[in-house]
Amino acid sequence: MLKRNISNIILDLGGVIINLDTSLTQKAFQNHFSSNFLALDQKIKALNLLENYELGLVSSPEFVAFFQQVDASISETKVKACWNSMLLDIPNERIELIRKLSENYNVFLLSNTNEIHAQFIDEYMQQHFAIDSITSLFKKTYLSYQLKLRKPNQQIFQLILDENSLNPSETLFIDDTKEHIEAAKLAGIHTHHLINQTLTTYFDGN
Repeated sequence: MLKRNISNIILDLGGVIINLDTSLTQKAFQNHFSSNFLALDQKIKALNLLENYELGLVSSPEFVAFFQQVDASISETKVKACWNSMLLDIPNERIELIRKLSENYNVFLLSNTNEIHAQFIDEYMQQHFAIDSITSLFKKTYLSYQLKLRKPNQQIFQLILDENSLNPSETLFIDDTKEHIEAAKLAGIHTHHLINQTLTTYFDGN
């Protein structure tokens, strides 16, 4: 159950609010690059491309250009489509839950994400919920590529606490990644590792 003194809730995005299947992005790029995919994957890892993109150290044009350097025929639209393949759906009940929680708690969004994914999610919100941006559902949003900080860096949790004058003992963080949960605990924040359940089933039990 939620502790009685909880006033603030910090939610992760991928795997908590939006359903994910990261293997679909790998398959999409693999299908396009075919025999070149293994070398491409090794180069991505060597350059730490994905983490640097989430940190805002690589711009979206630079991210797209990386793939075009390997295959000049791949369009920007195709790169984005492959990259966004991992993003699935946001069930309506999760949107309703966030709205309901916001009536009684200060609800924040904290996500390791990037500009292309953020744009896709906002377009999804507009198409499916007539909401301009997912950010409008929260008191404040913290996105790694804008902050140049990402979980599990403890500084990102301290930033949220300090900027909003939050007491960590009155704050709950929900994420599906154990490393992120452990980092939040070190900041004194209550946590819930969302595994083998959904956000709505967790709160239904509380």
